[in-house]
Parts: sequence; C-alpha cells; structure tokens
Amino acid sequence: MSNLELKGNILEMVAHIDDRSILEELEAFITNFMERDNGEDDFWDEISDLEKSELLLAIEESEHEENLVPHEEVMKKYSK
Repeated sequence: MSNLELKGNILEMVAHIDDRSILEELEAFITNFMERDNGEDDFWDEISDLEKSELLLAIEESEHEENLVPHEEVMKKYSK
C-alpha cells in the first residue's frame, strides 16, 4: 500500500466520525504527534516489551487481507 493510499484510508475513516469529542481527541493526538522533537520522546521507548510485541503482531496480522474488518462493521460494534 502506498503512502497516498494509506492517507486516503485514514481520511476516509476520519470522515465517518461524527462524535465531536472523538474528533477533538484525534486532533489533539495528531497535533501532539506532529509537534514532537523529531522522535525524541518516542512512545516506543515508553511501552513495555509485551506491548511492543502485541503491536508488532497486530501490524503483521493487518498485512493479511483475510484479517481485515470492514470499517462499517467496527463502527457498528463500537457505536453502541
């Protein structure tokens, strides 16, 4: 997947969020991420080895299309 496709997917997900508080949290997260001093305070250095391994596993699993869950299905599940 190209960077452009990845950006498009992210924008599409954000476009479907209607909850203002979630949008504000997302804006704060992105702002915080963009203002970092070139990765000096990288979260990777702050999480446990278990959290790192779980994230790496999730990334690996996400690269297999059969593991992907449609956005609409996720939204149905967590909008309740």
